[in-house]
Amino acid sequence: MKPVRPILLTLVTLTALATSTLGGVVSSAPGRAEIQRLRWKGRTIRIDISSSLTRPNINIKYGSDVAGAIQRSIHAWESAADVQIVTGPSDKQSVSPAGLTGDTVSLITIAQTPENVLFFAKDSDSASAKTRIFFNRSGYITEADIVLNPFQQFSTDGTFGTFDLESTLTHEIGHMLGLRHSGVLGATMAESFARMGTFGIADFGARTLAESDMAAIRDLYGSAGDTNDCCAAINGKLVITSGKSASLRIWAEEDRTGRVMAQAEVNADGTFMLGGMAAGSYSLFWRSVDGNINSIGQLGPVKLEAGEAKTINEKIAVGADLLFAKYVGLNGQIADFSIPLTVGRSFMAYLGGTDLNARTATVEFNSPYLTVLPDSVATQDFDESVSVISFVVNVHPNTPAGDYSIFLTGDDGLRSCVIGGLSVE
Repeated sequence: MKPVRPILLTLVTLTALATSTLGGVVSSAPGRAEIQRLRWKGRTIRIDISSSLTRPNINIKYGSDVAGAIQRSIHAWESAADVQIVTGPSDKQSVSPAGLTGDTVSLITIAQTPENVLFFAKDSDSASAKTRIFFNRSGYITEADIVLNPFQQFSTDGTFGTFDLESTLTHEIGHMLGLRHSGVLGATMAESFARMGTFGIADFGARTLAESDMAAIRDLYGSAGDTNDCCAAINGKLVITSGKSASLRIWAEEDRTGRVMAQAEVNADGTFMLGGMAAGSYSLFWRSVDGNINSIGQLGPVKLEAGEAKTINEKIAVGADLLFAKYVGLNGQIADFSIPLTVGRSFMAYLGGTDLNARTATVEFNSPYLTVLPDSVATQDFDESVSVISFVVNVHPNTPAGDYSIFLTGDDGLRSCVIGGLSVE
């Protein structure tokens, strides 16, 4: 096959930066700000639904299934973990102001009140929603308020240019339960996701929890129902041999399929915890997450039995490699969220980043279900700030649904990775 003819690509920048902000204060480890592990003390959580959501609203497309979106987004988390979310109506419109304590009412709202508008003062054009969390000195959440951006448009039917209401709510309820953003691009808790029509398609993937989302929530609350193969954990410490500090992320991929099954940020002292995992055999990876440092490595295979906890302590070398894959894309666009693929088909996918060269780069997957078509890797035209290559990926008809990482190796042996950059639905 001849190399693909270069085309001009577009970097998608209008992503949904759904975030969580803290209403309380915790102490930080020296050298790096950290958010302590937060969760509700009980398993039953009350959320009030503002009338601004249940009555007609100009920010939500007429005819949208708002009530269904709310209940399905709640059910996604209840099905994964031992939590129960009880809802009720409320005439309250505004979130509690930032501070040490709120008003004890956890609320979901979209009202254009001064307090809600102030919440989006810095990112009204890009953020789809935000969650404000209040907690006590023991690290238990006492209140969590969700605000859908009153300057954005939402729908439940995939209308072009809108944010999917159910995906947004599912993400924010994850924050409400105590989860932080995920480094897995295809996870519901990923930092960014697309408006409808990005890449020329309507993507509803964020409505469904990724394996890494389920592991994270089970780590906090345990598993829903009688799950016999949960919940195992891997903990330990990574020591950087140079003695320098670096922000690191660790993740586990299932050996049989290559799916990303769990991920976590490494603490400032090098300790980490991957919890809520199913029994199985995994490959464990780490990578730096600093903006100007790109370095990855593998910690070897780990086999877990149900409920087992294993400890791994390793020394690692972190470098400043030039090769850096950051963006993925389809249909002439690249962005910092995963691309949805369907089984039994081939797709031309794109990788964007730094120092990417089709003549020297090898694209690989840690999965027997995904293969790169030989001789399909090609360099694409872009501006000077980002280098882009394309490749054709074949998705086997029996590929399990989930998130799969893209590994890139240069001719000098240096590697980079986009964690969960491909989402098979």
